[in-house]
Amino acid sequence: MIAETPRNSAASRAMAKPLKRGRACMNCRFLKIKCDGVKPICGPCRRNPKDDDCEYSDGPGRSRTKVLEDTVSRLEARLHELEHPDETTPSVTLHDPYRPYHETQRLSKTPPSLVIPDTPLSHSLSPFSPTSTTSSLHSGKQWHTFGLLESMTESTGSSGSSSSPMRQYGSHGSPFLGAEEPSFLVIQNLLEKFLPHCVQYGFFLNVDRFRESSLLHLPFGHPSRPSPAVLSAAYLWGVHLSRSEPLLHQEYNFMVRALQHAATDPLGAHPSNVLHTLQAEILLSYYLFRIGRFLEAKTHAGAAVSLALGCGLHRIRSSNMYTPSTIGLASDTPISLHPALDNIEEGERINGFWAVFTLHKFISVALEIPSSICGTLEAPGMQIDTPWPLDSSSYTEGSLHPDVRGDSTVRNFLGNSIGDVHDGHSTVALNVKASILFHRAAHLTGQWTPNLPTREFQAFAAAFQSINRLIDSFRLHLPPLDDLDPKDPTTRTILLTHALTDAATIKLHSIFSYADSASKQHCLTAARKMVSYGGLNLHELGHMNPIMGTLWVTACHVFIDEISRLRSIPWPPGYTEGGEEELMEKLRNGINGLSLFSEESALMKYQLTKIQEAFSAI
Repeated sequence: MIAETPRNSAASRAMAKPLKRGRACMNCRFLKIKCDGVKPICGPCRRNPKDDDCEYSDGPGRSRTKVLEDTVSRLEARLHELEHPDETTPSVTLHDPYRPYHETQRLSKTPPSLVIPDTPLSHSLSPFSPTSTTSSLHSGKQWHTFGLLESMTESTGSSGSSSSPMRQYGSHGSPFLGAEEPSFLVIQNLLEKFLPHCVQYGFFLNVDRFRESSLLHLPFGHPSRPSPAVLSAAYLWGVHLSRSEPLLHQEYNFMVRALQHAATDPLGAHPSNVLHTLQAEILLSYYLFRIGRFLEAKTHAGAAVSLALGCGLHRIRSSNMYTPSTIGLASDTPISLHPALDNIEEGERINGFWAVFTLHKFISVALEIPSSICGTLEAPGMQIDTPWPLDSSSYTEGSLHPDVRGDSTVRNFLGNSIGDVHDGHSTVALNVKASILFHRAAHLTGQWTPNLPTREFQAFAAAFQSINRLIDSFRLHLPPLDDLDPKDPTTRTILLTHALTDAATIKLHSIFSYADSASKQHCLTAARKMVSYGGLNLHELGHMNPIMGTLWVTACHVFIDEISRLRSIPWPPGYTEGGEEELMEKLRNGINGLSLFSEESALMKYQLTKIQEAFSAI
């Protein structure tokens, strides 16, 4: 039997002793004690066991301590980079994907240019507008003051020139700290700039009542004044149309204020918050469309449609009985407006619905691809019974007869129904009908493909003939442009109605104009009428609806296509085609119209650029 060797015997220490001694282990180095270098466990670590095993820097891999030391060194170096960015070259360069957007919000003396990708308008979408997360729409204590504007706009005639549709500025010199709205003099100035042109941007409230209540010496948000949302939107348009340099410097701030109120006013207690919020959404959509922020324009147009349908504006004076839905928690308390107090208030609601309807048509055609031009107002089962709108003065005169009722108003018009309950011959109604024809022609064109099955082709041909006859019949009822006063606000609406009708003809026939000479002539005739402007002087018209740029672009493309076709024909030697000179003159008329209004509209400026590029390519 062999005796057991004691653990601390000399023989045991000799067997554990390595053949080669290394440097001190990490534990000993940290404690600054003498190490015998014995592996795997040195003498000091064996006499005083540690939580961590012995580690040597000359091992086969990096020790844990060494890894920690390297990490600490790397973090210290990175911290130095961040604290002294100008003294070092960063090891990692980060990319900010939102930098182009933030650049447009900075304080700058130079107006930012509109950056739109070289793609169809339907895909040129802007980022959402920023909204403040610190503001309080009811107190205004955290907002900035408008007091700076009073000293900069001493008279209503102050004006300036600007090459940009909107100047976006940061917080420096911002007009928002303490006051909830501008001074009385500034408000007067802004309303004088906006109200003469307000109908072009979907304003449906009674102008006289709106002006009178806006100028009451009452607090912002008082129930006797218009709601903060619609007031802020009107102020924004006044700034935008003022052409005054001090006002334009604050345009971005006015826009943010209007966006904030439109989002929160429906939650307030203003007696007209629903109708006034609807008006604000329409004004904001047209504004954003005009300055080229297309995604936001679509968003606010959609909000206006939802609000109008939600409070039943499409069923005003309906002759049909509707059973309320039995699904949902609030089925027994339907959302509705209080009864109209008089003809003027009811007229505001009727015209309000049709203002939303027209905006929806314009946005759909201008910003959607042709094959998807439709929308909520054309959804299956959607029935519009609201009677055709009257001009604002007609409601004041009591022209809305108590017996007037509505039933399938749009459907009867498209079906050319003689039994329509309301003739719809007012200036506003004619404009709505023209927008329907324009939208329907664009939608039908989007459904066309050369290889349609027989049954689908027959259905398409029937729809084509129906809408074509309706356009021709409708054109006969339009008032002529020859004797109109260009300074009369209704003249702009009538000119827009003519342009929409001509554009509907172009949209409908353009898909066949390359192969069918009759369709080509329809397009050329309509385009010539559109750019002749009825002999009116565009300089005297004032501001136009933003959709006019899209209509003029449609006409200009007709001339460009025909000029290109003529130039491609191998004419005999010595033969000159006189038609090209006339087409060039018409094209210049269309370009002049775009050029005139592009000075204040980023959308038309972009459209003008695209037409010039298309012409230079032929």
